[in-house]
Amino acid sequence: MSSPLAHLVLARLRESFRQPETIFWTFLFPALLAVALGVAFRGERPDPSAVGIVAEPGLRYIDFLIPGLLGMNLMGGGLWGIGWSIVEMRIRKLLKLQLAAPMRRRDFLLSHILTRVCFVPLEVVPLLILAGLIFNVTMSGSALDLAVVAAAGALSFAGLGTLLASRARTTETIYGLINLCTLPMIVLSGVFFSTRRFPDALQPLIKALPLTALIDALRAVINDGASILSLGPQFLVLGLWGAFSFAGTRWLFRWS
Repeated sequence: MSSPLAHLVLARLRESFRQPETIFWTFLFPALLAVALGVAFRGERPDPSAVGIVAEPGLRYIDFLIPGLLGMNLMGGGLWGIGWSIVEMRIRKLLKLQLAAPMRRRDFLLSHILTRVCFVPLEVVPLLILAGLIFNVTMSGSALDLAVVAAAGALSFAGLGTLLASRARTTETIYGLINLCTLPMIVLSGVFFSTRRFPDALQPLIKALPLTALIDALRAVINDGASILSLGPQFLVLGLWGAFSFAGTRWLFRWS
């Protein structure tokens, strides 16, 4: 990592930890949501239409829920953490000041992306530990496979976050763009209930969403012990979304 890029990443990290709302939405909110839903639906199957109560780890709703919350948190960190931050800097005229500095646009954008990667362990590990201590949620797959999946998801949504912020000049605009992306995926991508409950005609669209690919990969590793070698379709979806987003950012991004 070059020296200017290293200083930019450190500056982003310091700025993030100085914002109380970042700490709450990144660490506390997913934990509180997991505890609330885990208590409310303890022992139930992931599919609400299923009959019977299941207490065996791996077959309960909480086992289904935790990977969904991890995916939703990684998506939110990429879109809100990067998209909102860049637009805030544009509104406060900080981007113009950085344009006058001897800094390349590539380093500026890359610093936001690397900062997101630094946050991934802090978002994933505490929630898994909490779920294991309170609800006996266990991970069947390897920690390395989980780290690769989480990093791929974070990078994919980091690309999408930078793309949304490329031209947005007001908080209202970026707020609307992020909600336009996140709300349909939270409903369709299987965060809280199975995607199989939607009609067959919607399944190709649902499978093409980056959050669906991320959550499916997380559930495969955490609940089923799958290897990343068996997750080619999910990595392809995440990779395409990330690649096209980064390409669009290079074309659309403006400092002012």
